[in-house]
Amino acid sequence: MKALLNNLTLIIAPFVASIYIRFLAFTMKITYVNFEGYRKHIKENKQLILAFWHSRLMLMPYSYPGKGITVLVSQHRDGELVARAMNYFGIKAVRGSTTRGWFKGIKGLLMAVKNGRDIAITPDGPKGPRCVAQLGTIQIAAKTGLPIYPVAFNVSKKKLLPAGITS
Repeated sequence: MKALLNNLTLIIAPFVASIYIRFLAFTMKITYVNFEGYRKHIKENKQLILAFWHSRLMLMPYSYPGKGITVLVSQHRDGELVARAMNYFGIKAVRGSTTRGWFKGIKGLLMAVKNGRDIAITPDGPKGPRCVAQLGTIQIAAKTGLPIYPVAFNVSKKKLLPAGITS
């Protein structure tokens, strides 16, 4: 029974998460800040490394307007859920982390670069320390020669004002 429940979770949760992420994005006004260099790089069809903090993962599919990206995702069960949810956005995943399967993960990222795909990494990883970059992203950039573009998102509650009043 537990195995059946786990399998159902792996099927249903990523689908529900992808719908939820799309709903959130649909209800938001998205403003890009300091986006020009990143946009130009993508428009010129040059490869890149996207880096974002682990805690900023949810809306990252909306920060990437490029041709195809592969993201490094941990081999833990929650990583499987993330990988399957990202698949609904056309984002491929390779599995590995600093604690498990790191060689396989790095190999997968390098193969993705070789195949012309951009790559995405959370430089602080799920175990942290939070918002402190580890060396892996820099080492991959050195190996591939690709630039690192750090990206983030922030949300705030919109204050509704009566008609005719602006803040």
